Amino acid sequence: MLSLRNTRKACARVVFRLLADRLLTPRATEGRLHILVPRWDAKLGDSIVSSFFFREARRLNARVTVLTVAELAKMYAIDFAVDQVVITNANPGVRELCRLACQLGQIDVVVHLVWRIQPAEILFLRLLCPIWVYSLDDRLRCVNRKFGIATAGLDMAELYRRVLTDLGANVVDRKYIVPLPETLQNIAQATHILFNPYASRPNKSLAFDRSVSLLRAIADTYPNRSVGILCSPATHGNALQMEITVARENVRLINGLVSPKDVAGVINQAQAVVTVDTAIVHMAVGLDTRLVAIYPTVDKQASLWLPPPSPLTRVVYSRQPPGQYLRAGKKDMNAFSIEELLNNLQELLATVPDPESILSIRARIVPGLGVAQGTLARQLPLISQNFPEVADCHPGTINLEFEFSIEVTQPDHRTLPLAWTPSERTTEIFDLVRVELEFDQLPARVAAWLYVAHGSPHRCTSNIHEVIARQVNLSNASECRLHVRASAVSLTPCTDQETASMNCSLSPSQ
Repeated sequence: MLSLRNTRKACARVVFRLLADRLLTPRATEGRLHILVPRWDAKLGDSIVSSFFFREARRLNARVTVLTVAELAKMYAIDFAVDQVVITNANPGVRELCRLACQLGQIDVVVHLVWRIQPAEILFLRLLCPIWVYSLDDRLRCVNRKFGIATAGLDMAELYRRVLTDLGANVVDRKYIVPLPETLQNIAQATHILFNPYASRPNKSLAFDRSVSLLRAIADTYPNRSVGILCSPATHGNALQMEITVARENVRLINGLVSPKDVAGVINQAQAVVTVDTAIVHMAVGLDTRLVAIYPTVDKQASLWLPPPSPLTRVVYSRQPPGQYLRAGKKDMNAFSIEELLNNLQELLATVPDPESILSIRARIVPGLGVAQGTLARQLPLISQNFPEVADCHPGTINLEFEFSIEVTQPDHRTLPLAWTPSERTTEIFDLVRVELEFDQLPARVAAWLYVAHGSPHRCTSNIHEVIARQVNLSNASECRLHVRASAVSLTPCTDQETASMNCSLSPSQ
């Protein structure tokens, strides 16, 4: 049956190539570049990997339209701030695609990074008449930005970055956007190690017995750390039985995970995640949570969906016999070494700070950009709707320069995209971290919040951060100490380039 279906698809592709696959006609763009991204595959992980593309495309002043399924539409519209989201069926057919082609109007660029464009999609591209089509399907004439052979061996995030640079971006921030719940769990109550054996299909998941063996090994290696089993409503019964079978006091099922945001919130607070190849891999990458990912080897082919290389990430391979996938059409996720996995997990957890410890960091008070007072007056009322503790903050920032580059990894609160500008046409996300400021001139520490505006120029100089607090007289203060929980931030030494960038961006006139 599978062979017959594949034969039909191959025949249909030949027909549609003969009828509709043509070289694109060159033309000039009119106004803003209009980019179309088909994301009707309904895959959450793929969406997260491509999430930064939409943020960076806005910096090119491009207009972006996404075609996706109803389940993901809200995420694209609100969390990824896509200009236009059009809901489609998963993998739509000829009739629906013809209707969409008429509805969309002029499209300049299509970004469809798949190995094989489906027959109906070939006709769709013909009807759209774009200037450029980016795809891995090098065999089609309508694909004039051929990324198949040219990008072999690269991960999918790098492919999206290369599309952006080809469209004119000079610098691309590949940081994924991972939607979080409005309220995060107290870090002291968070599960230390999360384990996910489940994928979208049984042959991509771990076997029950293998999962039990791995869980016992993790629990016994780390008896003082809690281990949580992640599951969906569909796999809850299996996960509950797994918890019972493992029979370790520090292993428990994580309940109440009904949405991707719920899962992201748990991942954000964890010390490490162990998971098979699924969306949770990409959530952990985007949230800078330590990750051990289990991937199959398929005849020495590199997976496009491997997590990008990172000090926080390890990949353990389930090694398949040569040709097994071609013969059986299934992957064996269980042929990995538990010892190798534990060694990788140990390396990652060796860098985890004590979640209860507090960092005390010396800072110099520096001039700001001179715009915070006006913008904060509009931002604070919106932020405080879901994070009321900042409602009484002064509508201005204290700008601190540190000897380290500081990256916020676990904020106490992350806002939804807020339309705070007068036009309400653009949105921005804000991270808030509870801190205390200590000044020699003041008798007590000042409660404050690290304020990270995702669109702020300060994000280019990671050793300079803005802090908000209730009004305090700092007329004679030039230095202070910032006290922050160690698990909230990541510190790295400043580079000469960052220091030079800081000196250029903050002139005495500011």
